[in-house]
Amino acid sequence: MWRIPLIAVAIALACTMAPRVAAAQKTIVRPGVTETTTAVIEKIDFKDRFVRLRGDDGEELGVFAPPELPRFTELRVGDHVTITYHESTVYRLKGRHAPRPAVSEEVAATESRSPLPGATFTHQVTERVTVKAVDRKAGSITVTSSSGETVTRRVDNPSDLDGVKPGDYIDITYTQAVLVNVTRAK
Repeated sequence: MWRIPLIAVAIALACTMAPRVAAAQKTIVRPGVTETTTAVIEKIDFKDRFVRLRGDDGEELGVFAPPELPRFTELRVGDHVTITYHESTVYRLKGRHAPRPAVSEEVAATESRSPLPGATFTHQVTERVTVKAVDRKAGSITVTSSSGETVTRRVDNPSDLDGVKPGDYIDITYTQAVLVNVTRAK
């Protein structure tokens, strides 16, 4: 049940380094991943905006309900929560002298029109990473983020490494969306 990252549920803002890179002079859109899970609210701390959920498999998870979750005070112990999480990534390979895109980050929350509490949260960030090394035999790439973090990842498709060399830039746009709906047992 808890394969949906807690960071997405809590709308913590973090950009992860993606495991795949763009082919030279192309834009690659990694197929989006969507997961849905349900849970029951076991406990609510209204003061600290903290909710303890229990999944169908009996596993428990505590999550922070961000201030953007409207009508939080309407939640009740026993409410069923459906969480749908979607993420997608777009990669663009840029040459060594390409202008740097403006670092961008957008966050939005939209209240559900349902009679019960619910909302859709979205987070999108664009970051440029610098290719540090390419290992075609291992099918991996090492990049450095704008914050100085160095990450090595295997690529899904080794041909994506064709034409990629140290010093190249990759612009990554990472998008997350979380849809939260509440239902009550009848």
